[in-house]
Amino acid sequence: MSYSKIKIYNNNRIIYYKFKKTPLRVILQTNNINIEYQCTQGYCGTCRIKLIKGTIYYKNKNVPLASQNPGDIFPCCCIAQGNIEIKI
Repeated sequence: MSYSKIKIYNNNRIIYYKFKKTPLRVILQTNNINIEYQCTQGYCGTCRIKLIKGTIYYKNKNVPLASQNPGDIFPCCCIAQGNIEIKI
């Protein structure tokens, strides 16, 4: 199985991970990158970060996500698909 990568612009860091339908928040925390979060369902918007490049999806398509601006994603409940680039 090949690895995908998450490039984080703020600290010029790259994380390698295996796609296992794991929320982005969990991947980041496992790699000692902590982000604030509360609801873990996309309702509150506390964890909001920017997706610079790549694709993510949300397991629950019916979740009324907090107000989003273009490029906003919610790592508490989104899944990265392959390589992505983010700004925290």
